[in-house]
Amino acid sequence: MQMQHANFGQQFVDKTPHPTFRRAVVAWMPRTIHTTRLIVRMMQLPYFHDHKSLMTDNAISRSSGSSIRVTAERTKLLRVIPPWLLSVTVSCMTLCCAIVSQANPALAGQPLSFDTSSFSKPLTLSASSDWTSSETIAARDVAELERAEEIERQAELQLDASESLASVHPAADAVIHPSSMIPSGSFSVPAPSSLQQCLASDRYWLISTRHITSTACRANLQNPNLHISRLNRCGRVTPSSLDEYLATFDPGRPRVIYVHGNRRSAPLAIERGLDVARELESNRCGQGPMDFVIWSWQSDRETFAITDARIKAERTDAQGLYLAWLLHRHVDAAQPTALIGFSFGGRIVTGSLHALAGGTIGRRRLSEEPVMAANLDVGLLAPAIQSDWLMPHGYHRLATQNMNRLVLLYNQRDAILKNYWLLSRIRGTRALGYTGPTRFAARYDGSPLPVRSRDCSPTVGKAHSEEEYYKRSCFAGREMATLLTSSMQVD
Repeated sequence: MQMQHANFGQQFVDKTPHPTFRRAVVAWMPRTIHTTRLIVRMMQLPYFHDHKSLMTDNAISRSSGSSIRVTAERTKLLRVIPPWLLSVTVSCMTLCCAIVSQANPALAGQPLSFDTSSFSKPLTLSASSDWTSSETIAARDVAELERAEEIERQAELQLDASESLASVHPAADAVIHPSSMIPSGSFSVPAPSSLQQCLASDRYWLISTRHITSTACRANLQNPNLHISRLNRCGRVTPSSLDEYLATFDPGRPRVIYVHGNRRSAPLAIERGLDVARELESNRCGQGPMDFVIWSWQSDRETFAITDARIKAERTDAQGLYLAWLLHRHVDAAQPTALIGFSFGGRIVTGSLHALAGGTIGRRRLSEEPVMAANLDVGLLAPAIQSDWLMPHGYHRLATQNMNRLVLLYNQRDAILKNYWLLSRIRGTRALGYTGPTRFAARYDGSPLPVRSRDCSPTVGKAHSEEEYYKRSCFAGREMATLLTSSMQVD
């Protein structure tokens, strides 16, 4: 009997693939077999001695003594076997059974054999032909996974095909069929009626200046090489052009330009911009479609803390000039426009309005005729500009000449804007996004600038996070959505 146990243990060790696990099995095998014997005696079950079966067909016969003797024997065995060793042994037995069945596939489909004479109620098992091996289950799972992936690929191909057919500029060699000739069993292509609904929905644009210089003295202000692309609701980019962008101007359709803040990569800028667009969509009521433009500028993190902030603050001058050049086209086409900026994005927005009115930024100005009374609506969230820049003698003093209304959300507990003075190294310098509204220069007609402001410190706290302004009860989405209505109404 002991020789049979040894043979089975040696066979199990030989089938163990990993050397480290093999050594552990060799160390634990004698102790496991001994403990198994005690457990089998306590439960009056047979223990294994053949590698073809986990249990022997010859069960240990019951003792002819009284039940008191059996109970005493079990109590004695329980004292010998600690509870933790019992749990470990059972786990090892389960693991050994699994490894043996995997190592020998012929055993995977065989049922366990028990001696029914040791039980008051015999255990009935199904025939081995009715059992499913682990290899069969794995093959079935792989087949189902492949079918699911194939269905997903087919769906993506149909979606790409439908987008290509619905494109405004089809390929030159493409054959265009009327909607009535399209088979009903194929993927859906917008009919003329649904196409009008698609055109009536919101459009998304991406204007990137990450590839051109952000130094104001070297900026090309005659014809800056702006990268313009179309976006879908999921952020997929489709190359476009300035001509297409200008051709879609519609006096009855407002256009919102969103400028992000510092430390935003190109993908993150798109993601954040689309989040803001969804906030506007969910908070506007009974209004027509809009065009949403994401202004993406080089704001990736480059160095640490204040040094990085100084670099980005210097870049905002060139970005303001580029945006002013684009806004000049908006005004010439009488395109209703609203601007939204967060942190340094607010600095770019006010700088562009100042340059549009003929102001100087970074010792540069536009070569085109100055524009006054553009009546653009502006929304600023925690703007990283000095609190006196929009005053009559401030750095961006002419910005109010082109403003219709201003929505200002600030935070008097902002930990970043609290140290805004470190940018200029002048103590006492404070950010408009920290102090809130103070005094603003008049509009073009001399009337005071309508300002709607809100201190979001009770809900945003010390965070300088754009997301918090929209998630918390500061109602940034609702406040920014009012720009869509006001951009169509000039006071």
